[in-house]
Amino acid sequence: MGNIKDLVGKVQFDGDRVIGVPPEFLWIGQGRSAVVYRLKGTDIAIKIFYPGYEELAHIEGEVYEKLNNHEFFPAFYEKGEGYLTMQYVEGITFYDCLVNGVAITEEMVQRVDEALEFACRLGFNPSDTHLKNILLTTDGEVKVIDVVRFTQEFDCPHWRDLKKAYETFYQRRYVPKKFPRFFIEFIIRLYRKRLLPI
Repeated sequence: MGNIKDLVGKVQFDGDRVIGVPPEFLWIGQGRSAVVYRLKGTDIAIKIFYPGYEELAHIEGEVYEKLNNHEFFPAFYEKGEGYLTMQYVEGITFYDCLVNGVAITEEMVQRVDEALEFACRLGFNPSDTHLKNILLTTDGEVKVIDVVRFTQEFDCPHWRDLKKAYETFYQRRYVPKKFPRFFIEFIIRLYRKRLLPI
């Protein structure tokens, strides 16, 4: 893992847009504050924070260290200047489960509850737990990713509201288990504007 720091240094940003990346990196995804790559030929994921957000690497790294590689979360390897390295987890997000028609079971929801309860017992305040931050692995396990906001103090209702929507609507027999992406994005926009009765 000695050359990861050098590879990270080759990633070029224009704000939150990546304009240059070493060929050893395979794009996985990106969010509000970081982009994630897989190091080719390994099971290592590298989360690189955008310019102006580098201090979040230290914060999230400390959260992962306290989670201590628990089964509910990806294994954590190291934190560097503006980046983290962790276990690459093969799977799909709950968001992609909805897009692809993969049923989200009560057991999967229970596993997320257990993960967040475990984090609470360690003194964290799990926040920003949404469809794109929960993975169903190829082994059928559930893992919560992107824990940088677990140290926030305000009460985040995201998971609570998702569970309510799951129990109220998704579990009904006549509700489809596959939704077009545009429909999910429309529902997310309504939720953010507080226009949904949840």
